[in-house]
Amino acid sequence: MRFVKNDGGRLRAGWKGLRASDCVPRAIAIATHAPYRETRAALDALCKEMTGGLATTTNSGTPTPVSHSFLENRGWVLVLTKGKYLKDLPEIGKYVVCLSRHYVAVIDNVLHDTWDSRKPKYRTKCGSPKMEGYYVESWLWRKD
Repeated sequence: MRFVKNDGGRLRAGWKGLRASDCVPRAIAIATHAPYRETRAALDALCKEMTGGLATTTNSGTPTPVSHSFLENRGWVLVLTKGKYLKDLPEIGKYVVCLSRHYVAVIDNVLHDTWDSRKPKYRTKCGSPKMEGYYVESWLWRKD
């Protein structure tokens, strides 16, 4: 798997800083080829709606139920991957991958992120981070 540094249009949209806690909108914008600003605004609105106004933005991270609902409503399917690693992801396709506390976009075996997240924060037996699951467009998904 190759790595390409990609901020998903965040800088162009006016967001700056290294610790932006925006991996979810960034990964979704990259995988769906949607503008970052629109993706972030839609996630913020859904976050506000789903929390009853307790959380009004995704500035400090996107809650998992919000990202799940957002992707599912746009025709993406969650595939759970217990015991699988990032290196086990199918080579062809567009994916929003859920790692531990981090989301990344992978398109045709190329990881798109602002940093090289192919290396796990904690040591694993194969040297690749564990996946919790990944989202794939429903028309591409087939259950084996």
